[in-house]
Formats: sequence, structure tokens, C-alpha cells
Amino acid sequence: MLTKINNQNILNLISWFISLIPIILIFSNSIADIIVVLASIFFIFHSVKKNNWNWLNEPWIKIGLIIYFWLIISSFFAFDKDLALSRSTTWIRFIFFAASLQFLFLSKNKFKNRLIVCGFIGLAYVNCEMFIEHITGSSLYAKFRFHFVDGILFNGGHSRITGPFKDSPKSGIYLAYFMFPIILGIGQMIKIKFSKNLSLIFAFLFLLINLYLVYLSGHRASMLFVIISLLMTLVYIFFKKRKTASIFIFFLILIGLIFNKFNLFNQEKLKAKELFNKTYTEISDYSNSAYGSLSLTSFKMFKSKPLFGIGLKNYRVACEKDEFLSKGHLGTGYGVSPWKGHFNQGLQTYYQATCSSHPHNLYLTWLAETGFLGFCLFLILLFIISKKILKNKKIINEEIIVFGILLSLIPKLIPMMPSLNFFSNWNAVCFWLLIGWLLSFYKSENKF
Repeated sequence: MLTKINNQNILNLISWFISLIPIILIFSNSIADIIVVLASIFFIFHSVKKNNWNWLNEPWIKIGLIIYFWLIISSFFAFDKDLALSRSTTWIRFIFFAASLQFLFLSKNKFKNRLIVCGFIGLAYVNCEMFIEHITGSSLYAKFRFHFVDGILFNGGHSRITGPFKDSPKSGIYLAYFMFPIILGIGQMIKIKFSKNLSLIFAFLFLLINLYLVYLSGHRASMLFVIISLLMTLVYIFFKKRKTASIFIFFLILIGLIFNKFNLFNQEKLKAKELFNKTYTEISDYSNSAYGSLSLTSFKMFKSKPLFGIGLKNYRVACEKDEFLSKGHLGTGYGVSPWKGHFNQGLQTYYQATCSSHPHNLYLTWLAETGFLGFCLFLILLFIISKKILKNKKIINEEIIVFGILLSLIPKLIPMMPSLNFFSNWNAVCFWLLIGWLLSFYKSENKF
């Protein structure tokens, strides 16, 4: 009896830690990753104790385990075997983590609600810090670190807002990951406790705030993600409730006209024009853009090792080799950052960036680093999860949070969209947290 109580206490404690992940990700990748490992270990321990391994019969978990073993095998053919093995041998934690969310830690509504509330606190905090940086030049957290920790005052620079994210300007992608499921989740809770109208007012206003902040972040990929999510939302609402969709579109247009009429945010309008022109130039001349060159480098790597790939996290290692560099970088000892090359238009063809920490594309990352088989296995994983969702698509209508999670995930899975490194800790925790959260709404035939 005592052991049962202790196990339940540990389960509740870890479920609290998991709920805090959206907040912890703001300050520390390492602590968030430790929680992933703790959740995975406890889940395996729980399976051993109950002698219940039915979850292993779940199709997406089976293919996830096959991918894991393939990543280890392909690591022996990597340019830097130690680096690839250090990443591949520990990658299994994300499969176990997502499975633990589906079958254990998010199996009850109170656990799901806890995650929504903590996610809202994290989202609201990032919102506040981004506004503060926009007004004062740096976030409160940056000021705190400057005065009491390391004496370094970080910010996003001229064109970006980083908020409380010290290591890199992740504020935009953070909002793109969590704003839709959190806004819809909190909106649903307000609807149940108070009223539908109050819920709609909250969701609309909080959505507008986050849309503006994604724009302020200066992260163009996040803007594209959110635009696609908005279009998906409009299509969903139009087919479900045309009147609501019409009102939603009307208010968006009205707000835009008011801003334009009274010349509000003139500086932001200039920034928007600059972002649009830069994006248009890169898309219209993709092959000569930085992203186009990184893609070309990825294909060169794939062709050099088509079966096994170059190994996890090896893009940054391999791309400095002469066989993958562009003509202008041959023999120059060019570093890993693509943003320090020559951007003179006349020299761009020859001095374009061909080296970075990753290809900035989800599918090219899998193709270059895991080879054709790894790439195909990942596609199968996505197909299996998609099939599960489509087979039970009525849940999307019954659980609005499911729709919110899909709004976050689908744009990031579109083939031509730029992306963070899929195998980096921060991005992986975000991705697999959403996958596990999503799957926790779908009843499995494999009881746990």
C-alpha cells in the first residue's frame, strides 16, 4: 500500500514537471531535457512494475524504435562517429517521452488542464518580456542577468526581439509552437467556467497580441507558420460556422484599416516591407539564396552517402569539407556560420553560404544525416500518426485543443518550410511534447 502511494506521488510530481516544460524551456534546455529523461525512466519502471508492455504494440512506437536502431547503425558511417553516436544512442528518450504522455502522464484531464495552465503562464510571460524589450531595448530577464549573473545584456538586435531567450532569438518560434493549443485550451476552460462570449473575446484578443508579437520577433519562419495556421483556422471555422468566420475576418480587416488610417506603427510598417522584400527575393531566387545553398549542400551530402547519411549532427562537420563547399569557399577555411559570408549581389553566386549547423529544413536534415532509409522511416512515422488522426477525425471537433496542436504541428511539417534543427534538444522537446499531447486524446487499442 505504501509503495503504491509513493509511486502515485512520484507520478504526480513528474506530471507537474512535465506541465512546467513550456515555462522551463524559456530558461533552460538542459532542465527540460532532464524532465524528458525522468519521465521516460519512470514510464519504463512503471511498465516493468505492472508487467504491462502493451504500449509497445502501438504502430508509431514500433516504427520509432526501428528509426532509433537505424540512427545507431548509420552513426558508424558518419564523418564524426563519436558525435553521431552520442546523439543517436540517447534519441530513444523522445520516443519513450511521447509514449509516456500518451499512456500515462496526460491520460487524465486534470493533467492536461495543468499543462494548459502552465503553458498559458509561460506564453503570457514571454508576451510581457517581448513587449518590454520592444519598448526598453531588453527584457527584464536580460536586465536581471546583466546586474546579478554574468554582466551581459542580451537582446535580439536591430531586427529581432528575443524576449527572455538568452542563447538565441527563439521568441517567435516559441509562440508559433504553443500559442494555438494554449489559447484554444484556456478559451475552452473559460467557456466551461464562465461563458462562450467571454471565451471568444479572450481568444480573439490574446490571438491578436501573439500575432503582433510573432511579427515583432522578426523570425520569418515563425511568421509563415502562423499565417498558415491562421488560414487553416479560417477554413475550419468557415466549414463549421460561417457566421463566426465572417465576423473573425471582418474584425481582422477592421483592425488593419484602423492601423493604416491613423498611421499607427509606422516603424513596424517599414520593417514589414523590409521583411516582405527580403523573403520575396529569397523565394524568387531560391537557388542563389542562403537557404537554397544550404539545400544544395544537403543534396551533395546525401549523394555522397545515400544509404547511411553523414550521421546525426554531422552537417556542421561535413559542410566544411571541400567536396561540399561552394566554389567561392574552396580552401578558405570557411566557418560554420552561414550569416558571415559575402552578400554582395555580384559575388553571391560564388560566395553564398554553404555551411551551417544544420540544413534549415526538416526533410533535408533527415535525408542528409540519416540517408534514404532514415528519411523513408521518418515519412512512415508521420504517415502512421496521420492515419491515426484521420481514422478518429471526429476528435478534432470534440476536443478543440487537438485542433490547436495540429495548427502548431502541420505548418512545421510542410516540406519547403524552413525549420530549426530537428535533432537539437530544445526543438525536439517542443516537437515531442506536442506529439505526446496530441496522441493522449486518442484512445489506444493497447491498454496500459
